[in-house]
Amino acid sequence: MRAASLVWCLMMLVRGISLSAADPETENKPLPPRCVVYASEADTEIGSSLFRALYSNGKRERFVKAQTIEQAVESGADVLVLVLPTRDLPKLEKGTLESLKKHKIVGIGYGAAQLFGQLGLEINGGACAHGVVGPPSLTIVKNELLGEPKHRKPLLVLQDRPVTELEAAKLDLIAAFLPPRGPEASVVDVIARWTSDWNYAPIVRQGNCILIGIPAPATQWTSAYSDLVRETCLALQKRKMETFSTARWEVTKSGNYEFNLAPLGSTDMPFDKTYYFRFSEAKGFRAELEHKGSNSMMLLFSGQGDGREHWTRMDARQGETLTINAEISGEDIKKLGDRYWTLQVTNFGDNMPAECKLTITIEEPQ
Repeated sequence: MRAASLVWCLMMLVRGISLSAADPETENKPLPPRCVVYASEADTEIGSSLFRALYSNGKRERFVKAQTIEQAVESGADVLVLVLPTRDLPKLEKGTLESLKKHKIVGIGYGAAQLFGQLGLEINGGACAHGVVGPPSLTIVKNELLGEPKHRKPLLVLQDRPVTELEAAKLDLIAAFLPPRGPEASVVDVIARWTSDWNYAPIVRQGNCILIGIPAPATQWTSAYSDLVRETCLALQKRKMETFSTARWEVTKSGNYEFNLAPLGSTDMPFDKTYYFRFSEAKGFRAELEHKGSNSMMLLFSGQGDGREHWTRMDARQGETLTINAEISGEDIKKLGDRYWTLQVTNFGDNMPAECKLTITIEEPQ
């Protein structure tokens, strides 16, 4: 009896294996593409050359192209590579923006920074500066995505000949302002910094999204930079998908705040400070900055929404006190949604630290 049962089990096992091996759906089901590359018709040169640069070990079938961002979202690819070098983004429906939050994205160019801003990320257009001093050169730093850098020497981005500052400006190179000791270090993973200014990073990651601020055709890349972009994209593809989330900051209350700022450009101590606010109802806002030491100071208030609500900048040239007043309405709050309002204090003096006293008042509107 036991022998008969054993024979029956073996027969069923062999039958199961045969059925599985003959199942065309299992056998012929293609693997999803690793990356899909989107570029508009105007950016065909960048998109096509980038597509070729991403080939890895001849696995051409794992990389596909898309004609629209919506098509890229629907491709099933592990990573969406979006080439968006211009400031004019394609119009995206709310549903598309929500779908993008469920994908890994490599965005290239200032348009990508704007897109990430629409998603509520810190690696947005408002956090970026345009241009670079000298030929574009990167220093790769230790980061969570790639680990320890393979090479610590500066890495030239473009091949054949040095690129003048004017040519670099035409490329609209951008980099996120991310001082090594800044508060954003807790939410943004810096992959590479400009060699000429370590406070600015042209390749950064926040969650599932990477911003590359160098929208040059891949035909102009050095082999070392090409390797870096490919490795970055493939590392993101292999990385476990994170639940989408935006940065959470401590909300500032009314009161007096005293602090010191280093001279402009310091990488050892911060030369700027940001305060964050949220409002659930209409309020009157006032900020007053008294300072000494550096004469060149800036006070900037703005909502983080697309319209940069109540954007106000005040600059001191001779040590004068700076004051900003704003009336935050219910309509302002509705436009901003769950994003923050920010107040930024920056020391633009490049040879003098600043001692600051900031008074913030939040009260019922007048």
